[in-house]
Amino acid sequence: MFDVFRRNRPLLVAVLLVALIVFWMSNRYEPKVTANILLSGLTLGALYFLVAAGLSLIFGLMDVLNFAHGLMFMLGAYFGYTVYANPRIILNTLPLMLALGGGAMAGAAPASWVWARLGAAQNKRGALIVVWLLAGALTLAGIWRFDLQSLAANAATVAGGAIATGQAQEAAGALAARLGLLSGAGLALGLALRSREFGPGRSMARNAALGIGLVVLAFAIVPARISGEAFILGLSNNLRFVLALAVGALGGAAIGALTEVGLIRPLYSRPIYQVLLTLGLVYVGTEFIKGVWGPVGYYMDIPDYFNTRGGDCPSPNLLLWFRDHCGSIDVLGRPFPSYRLFIIFLGVAVFIAVAALLRYTRLGMIIRAGVQDREMVQALGINVQWVFTLVFALGTGLAALGGVAAAPFIGVNPGIGQDFLLQSFISVVIGGMGSYPGAAIGTLLVGLARAFGDQLVLSGVQFPGMETAVKLSPSIARASTVLIMAVVLLLRPAGLFGKKE
Repeated sequence: MFDVFRRNRPLLVAVLLVALIVFWMSNRYEPKVTANILLSGLTLGALYFLVAAGLSLIFGLMDVLNFAHGLMFMLGAYFGYTVYANPRIILNTLPLMLALGGGAMAGAAPASWVWARLGAAQNKRGALIVVWLLAGALTLAGIWRFDLQSLAANAATVAGGAIATGQAQEAAGALAARLGLLSGAGLALGLALRSREFGPGRSMARNAALGIGLVVLAFAIVPARISGEAFILGLSNNLRFVLALAVGALGGAAIGALTEVGLIRPLYSRPIYQVLLTLGLVYVGTEFIKGVWGPVGYYMDIPDYFNTRGGDCPSPNLLLWFRDHCGSIDVLGRPFPSYRLFIIFLGVAVFIAVAALLRYTRLGMIIRAGVQDREMVQALGINVQWVFTLVFALGTGLAALGGVAAAPFIGVNPGIGQDFLLQSFISVVIGGMGSYPGAAIGTLLVGLARAFGDQLVLSGVQFPGMETAVKLSPSIARASTVLIMAVVLLLRPAGLFGKKE
């Protein structure tokens, strides 16, 4: 019996903390208020989890503290909003990325053959410098004076007012010229990146064909930009929301993969440089977002599936909600927004999906083994670098997915990333650095503590002998999560599920 308690002590501590929070709330408030606080805490916990899960996976496998993870959350929110409300940004920038990426794939395919023909190392060095300079010059020429701000001006609230699509986007000929320059830049970039022999080129023809196909697709999008925008905006907001979730998650994963390959990978042996780099990315990314979308925030509509109004609303229970799709559901006599229940469902679904990936798939086995002994995994002939890139992309994709899901709940603005990053870091510390179950338990505790703290701020604290409740500062709600962290670290310095080094 004692062995069972000892093995499950972290879980028992977490259950005890949750029970104490629930017990305290149930003694202070009516059942309907307690239920509302619990559901609000679960909503925040689900959003925190989508950020903390990626943080935990990345740190557990790669020992990288990614302070730019909140930036990925914020980028996901902006990507989702752009697809949902202003798809012309996507339709005008996607061809540029396809041309550059496709050109790079096509240029990398014959690179080994090209560099092998140059002979002496001195000749290769000089040619490589020329190729890098050519890639940089063509890239700058391809993006020179590309007007992103006009494309972002789709609402009357932006500075200068809304700009019609026909005026905001470049003519087809001008954009095609940019694509030609960026395709050439991609060819030079692929050639430069493959300046060293990486093994036999068995997939050379396939990569070249795929690269050429991406470039052709980029040119094909040019004449279909206006019709594509009309088609996307003509979809129901439910379908646009699903599309926003997919594009936001995939966009965050792609940026994460590029960040790992281009910036993080050269710094694995320099952890201080990793911290400085990711902190710098936060400032650069935030200013980029302000430069493109402006400092003013946006509001993303809740999909009609979770926002129906009518005489039958709020829905009396969850089963009837599937028929009515009301904006709220009656919970013990108090309406609770149904979209927040969707956020809770999304967090639970992601937890189960990632847990199944880690436990039942070969990739999950490799990730878990890499967390335990990275050198042994590499000695078995597994490409650990590829696994690192995939895990980094998975983590940033989850954060971006959380950003899209949070957009109809909290809005979209340049400051949303840092608050969620801070709370997610606290959650990861509570659960234990690198522990996926610990990240889930930590976010549950932090979400409940934050919701309870917010309720205390609203209702105040009634001390014995006082007629009126004492009003508390809003900072108390934020401090409550730090208090939970302090209590957990006093009991278990490594976190609930952490292991001593």
